[in-house]
Amino acid sequence: MSTQPKIGQLVPLEAKAEQSEALREFLLTGYSLLSGDQEPETLQWYAVKYDTPTPTYAIIDSFAAESGRQAHIGGKVAEALLANSDKLLARSPDIPIGAFDILASKIRPLDAQSDVKKGLAIGLRVLLKAKEDQVEAVREFLQGALPLVEAEAQTPVWYAIEFPGTKVFGIIDFFATQEGLDLHLKGKVAEALFANVDRLLTGSPDIVKLEVLAVKI
Repeated sequence: MSTQPKIGQLVPLEAKAEQSEALREFLLTGYSLLSGDQEPETLQWYAVKYDTPTPTYAIIDSFAAESGRQAHIGGKVAEALLANSDKLLARSPDIPIGAFDILASKIRPLDAQSDVKKGLAIGLRVLLKAKEDQVEAVREFLQGALPLVEAEAQTPVWYAIEFPGTKVFGIIDFFATQEGLDLHLKGKVAEALFANVDRLLTGSPDIVKLEVLAVKI
């Protein structure tokens, strides 16, 4: 079985105002459903909380093949989420909308496998809308950024992604410390991206800071 992530899902979950903590606890329960040998085709799984005014969480996961994604969609976590969505969520999740292709990735697990967060504490979710005539240029930029990210010792997890057919791309990355995040934002990838915003993108990148709740990696 391949261990190279090729596809994934980003599933935002907006909690009802009074159910934010309950949704957090639910996601920790979801992590327990994935522990051990459950869902072997789910290569990585992240439960996160957005740093936004509305209480929004998300599940981010990756797979080597469509069979893994379908097994996950039909698995225990998705089943439990759908069963509790009316109670916990302001609106139901729509999983297919969040399906993405992985253009490039760096995954360097930290020495913290017994930790529910696997040593990761914070992250970023960055969405990029390419101009009509710059879709291929954005794709090439993200794929070409991998060697620069590989050189960032404090960036252990990084994905460049594309939502097919939407002209929307993204970067999802995770860090053990705020220092690691800050160094990444001062690094060559971020510098090059912001230098080319006007040429490549329809507007400024949509950046959300993430709090890591639980990780399978």
